Amino acid sequence: MSVGKIDLALAFLQSHADQAAAILEQQPMDQVAQFFGHVPLTQASLVLQKMLPQYAARLCKSLPTSMSAGLLARMELSSIVAIIRHSEIDFRDQLLQLLPDKSKIACRFLLNYPEDAAGAWMVTNITILPDSCTVEEALARLLADKEATAVDPLYIVDRGGLIKGSVTSINLMRATPNSPLSMVMHKNPEAISARTALISTVNNPGWDNQDTMPLVNRNQQLVGVLRHVDMRKGLNQIAATVTPPDSADPVSGIFEVYGHGLVALLNAVTEVTQPSLQRRR
Repeated sequence: MSVGKIDLALAFLQSHADQAAAILEQQPMDQVAQFFGHVPLTQASLVLQKMLPQYAARLCKSLPTSMSAGLLARMELSSIVAIIRHSEIDFRDQLLQLLPDKSKIACRFLLNYPEDAAGAWMVTNITILPDSCTVEEALARLLADKEATAVDPLYIVDRGGLIKGSVTSINLMRATPNSPLSMVMHKNPEAISARTALISTVNNPGWDNQDTMPLVNRNQQLVGVLRHVDMRKGLNQIAATVTPPDSADPVSGIFEVYGHGLVALLNAVTEVTQPSLQRRR
């Protein structure tokens, strides 16, 4: 297979990861594992994240453990947890040990929740503001917290972790710098128990005004936020099954441009020696 065709294949995996995942799920596991062994981690992780977690877990078991951990480390936390949740206990522990410490801790926390609970799909790495600070101090915290997942509104807690209010980033930037945060926040926003069934959150009226909902534990302490996009993804993954791709799907025509579909690319790429692709990592 020429270098040009390899580049086209990799570009397709990156730009059409969801379609590639659907096709690959129908191929023999050993061939897909071999294919992943020759594909740069960047593209492989994009495709793995689009696969159904049940299938992705089996594929990870077919790959070297260090490679599986490297793929997971490049993915969103909710996707990592969904895949690990469908892995055997011993393999799950091996994967967790190889993940970065921050991801490892967050995964263990989310795995405490059942897959169909809101808490299993929440984002925990967010900026949380103390109710004792000023607007200026809050903005400084927000700017300094570069690794946090961006969510809006921001949530404000007391020293006991109880939610006292929320504030949008726009309102925060418009406020007088020396104003107490308590003066500009929306007080006592509605929160959802992290143990609530995910399906029960669908019709929550809070979605009418915002894209995130705060989640609390049994002590009413803030533990994370549920994004609307993660709620939908969770419901889709819980209900999902591997189904054969529609032969009439226009995506199939796109694959034909490259030969005989992704299956042909799979077979061709796996014949290429490892060094020819490793140079692109």
